Amino acid sequence: SGCGYHFTGKRGTLTPGVKTIAVPFFTNKTFEPRIENLFTDALIEEFLKRGKVNVSKGDDSDATIIGTIKSFKETPVSFDRNDRVLEYRATVTLDISLRRNDNGVIIWKVSSLSGYHEYTVSSNTATTYNNKIEAIRKVAEDMSEDIHNRIFENF
Repeated sequence: SGCGYHFTGKRGTLTPGVKTIAVPFFTNKTFEPRIENLFTDALIEEFLKRGKVNVSKGDDSDATIIGTIKSFKETPVSFDRNDRVLEYRATVTLDISLRRNDNGVIIWKVSSLSGYHEYTVSSNTATTYNNKIEAIRKVAEDMSEDIHNRIFENF
């Protein structure tokens, strides 16, 4: 199964005065329920793992991540002899920005960032659903790593 992309950025440090970042729930503009939870959790996890800034829940932070999941698409990528789908590609597109809380200035922004991951279809619908959720989780993890790298390489 394939993966959307890998991104390696050089080490950077965030703009002066930004030591804590709040990561509130992403806005979900898709019909995929709870997809915003997977992305919010993955980004928090990425910031915690890297340890370059502290993650805060509230308004006491120096900056806030603003994430919007714009689209979620499932595209068939492989079929069996009877034209039944064997594998789907789950693609997520989002807008993300980082806003300083003291002056409201957007200090970093990317529009229409997207990533994908494939998942297999099973005769068992619950298994297929679990495969889909796992694919979305992998997209969220990959994109969170990319977002972290992009934020820190820009400063």
